[in-house]
This record gives sequence, structure tokens and C-alpha cells, in this order.
Amino acid sequence: MSEVLAGVKVVEFSQNAAVPQCGRLLAGMGADVVKVEPLAGDSMRHIAQLAPAEGRAYATINPGKRAITLDLSAEAARPVVDSLLEWADVALIGLKLGDLERFGLDWARTRTLNPRLVQLEMSAFGPKGPDATEGGYDVLVQGLSGLGFAMNRTADGTPLPTRPAFIDFASGAVSALGVVSALRHADATGVGQRVDASLLGTALMLGTPMLARFERDKRTIDTIHENLELLQQAGATFAEQREMYESSVVSASGVYRLYFRFYPTADGLISIAGMSPGLIARFHEITGIAPAPLNKPHSEEFQAIVDEAEALFATRTTDEWITQLRAAGYPCGKYHLGTNALEDPQVRANDYAVDLDHPAFGGYTTAGMPFDLGATPVSVSGPSPQLAEHTVEVLTELGYNEKQIAELLASATVSDLGRATGEAEEPTV
Repeated sequence: MSEVLAGVKVVEFSQNAAVPQCGRLLAGMGADVVKVEPLAGDSMRHIAQLAPAEGRAYATINPGKRAITLDLSAEAARPVVDSLLEWADVALIGLKLGDLERFGLDWARTRTLNPRLVQLEMSAFGPKGPDATEGGYDVLVQGLSGLGFAMNRTADGTPLPTRPAFIDFASGAVSALGVVSALRHADATGVGQRVDASLLGTALMLGTPMLARFERDKRTIDTIHENLELLQQAGATFAEQREMYESSVVSASGVYRLYFRFYPTADGLISIAGMSPGLIARFHEITGIAPAPLNKPHSEEFQAIVDEAEALFATRTTDEWITQLRAAGYPCGKYHLGTNALEDPQVRANDYAVDLDHPAFGGYTTAGMPFDLGATPVSVSGPSPQLAEHTVEVLTELGYNEKQIAELLASATVSDLGRATGEAEEPTV
């Protein structure tokens, strides 16, 4: 039984996380993904290294791909780029939009080389507008989108970026959906198309329904923002500003303080999630705690009930609470600390974590595919590639002979596994 994207050829021009995550998902569905890296390698290779040019982040983001190196700025690189684009069904590009033409990767040009090509162009802030050509990262978009204000924790009154870079990885998933949709169109029509995706667009989607405004609430919202400005001018901390905002805007704040949250237990933490009226009533039946005045979530009376609930949950272990709550039909679960989740029986039963073996640094465990298909398998097929591991192999498949490959190696336009140094430098892409 073949994978759903078996036979689909993908070339990836990108570093870091967002576009490589898209390539990871396509590879998991059977696509042949060739990752093009600068001679020093993807910058993720140099973070928390396990071996030279083999970083932990790179290993987890790029399993199941082939890797080549190519100096996109070299004159001799252009024919190689063209060969890759002609070979590919999909091009994944995560460069500044202003650099695409410089490297011969602009859509006006690539579509003439391969009319069936599906080309993903990922930007930080979207393909239009005053910031379209600016580079950017997850943390910048957390701030710009307003999502950070809803999610960021604080240190000394200043917000800390939320980690991991969740907007990056969600953007990879969103863009994979765009790519497979465009592939379906290409199969039906024989014509490719450009797919535009951005971190900012993903962030606004993730903010649903918090990042919304209604005309009937305009006066209230304007007043809230005026009060926020006054708090800022008065030197209020980020936590104080957010507390004021959430107490004014989030109508269900009482639910989150009591019924939809994490509680310390006698031996750790438990997650509970009951938001409907029926589950809220069941919470009080199970615990014996008096109903809370949800219309007064910041009152002393409500706080006293929260304190009582926290004290009660601390008297029993997590497993004891899970047994009792689930017997009563109340949603709950374990709160794992870090990588403990990778060994959870539920995670393992669904192959949401996989064990891989890398030739340079040995075994490791990383996330598996986040979905399954009933008729066509998906899987993480192997570890991340070594730097320049497949350069000669891919160039040969593109039609280059031994002499031509030797000339590219000699000119340092490309490198192979034996010659790649992986010495950190300012990344080309």
C-alpha cells in the first residue's frame, strides 16, 4: 500500500522551523523531500549540537528528508536551482520575499521553468503591505498579532515569548494544507500555482475566537484600550495590564479560574476541562464544593471557592483524582513535565512519538505524524539527513555527470558529505 504522496517530488529552500515543518509533514505522507542548505548547513544544525553540524532542533524538525548543500549566491548555482525546479512538483521557499528574484526563485520565473509547479512562499508578515519584504520570526509575530498578549508569561513584569515556536510549527501545518490543495488542482488541470502563507496569518487564525471585535462591543473595547494606555503610562506591569484586560473582556473568566484549568495534587498536577453547565454542576457534585457565582469571578466569595478547590485537589494524588473524575464523566488528564509525554501509553499507542537512529549521534525520540490515513500509511520514515549527505546522489538524479559534479565541488558551489565542514557562518538562506 503506497503513501498518498508517493512519487511527489519536493525541493525545500528554507531553514529554521516553519517551512521545514511543512516539508516534514509532506515527507511523512510519502513525498521525496530534498532539502537545500547553505554550505554551512541550516542554522538549526548549530543549536544544541549532538555532533558536528548535528543539532537537536534540526534532528527533530527534518526527519525523513534528503539533504544537499548549495551556495545560492554562486554563479554556478543557477543551473542547479533550475534543474531542481524542473525536477520538482513542489517548491517550498522560506526566504525573504525580496531575495527570491536574486536567487532565481521568484514565481514569475519559476512558473516558466515548470508550469505544473506548486510553489509555497512563506513570509513572516504576508505577501502584501508595508512589512511584506521584511524578515521575521515567531517571537515578532507573537507581539504583532496580539496573540502574545493572550499567552505570554511574565518575568519581572515583562512578557516572555511563548515556547516552543508554536506559530512556526502551526504555519508549517497550515502551509502543508495549502500545498496538497494546490497539488490536487494541478492534478486536475495540469497547471501549478503559488501558495502564499505567513506566520502572521497563522497567528490570527490561532487567536480565534479571542482576536475578534464586534460592533456592538466597540464602546466597551475602546474604553478598555484607553484604560490599558493609562495603566502603561502609570508603569503597571504586563501581568497587571493583562489581568485588567482579561477581567474586562473574557466573559468566561470564572470558568477558567475554577473548572477549566490545572490543579496541584498530592503528587503533581492534573488537567481538568469542564465548561458546559452540566459539567460545571457535576464538578460540584464530585467535590462537594458549593456552586460559585460565575457572574462575580473576581469577588472575594469566588476566590474563597477557588481556594477551597485548590486545597481539596492537593489532598489526593493525580491518579486518584483521574479515577474519580472519569468515573463521573468529567474530562481530565495527566499534566506531564516536559519529555515525559513521549512515553505516555496514549502517545505511544497512536505513534505520536517515534524512535529513530542517526548515524552520527545514535538514537533519539521525536514527534510522529499528527494524523493517520485509513487507506494510505503515513510515517516518519527515517532520521534527519547529515549535512550534504545526498548532494552527489541528487545531482546525479538531475542528470549531472561525474565531471560536472566534480567542478561544482571544486568551486565550492556545493559540498558533499566528505567535504562538508558545517562551520557556523551567517546563513545564506
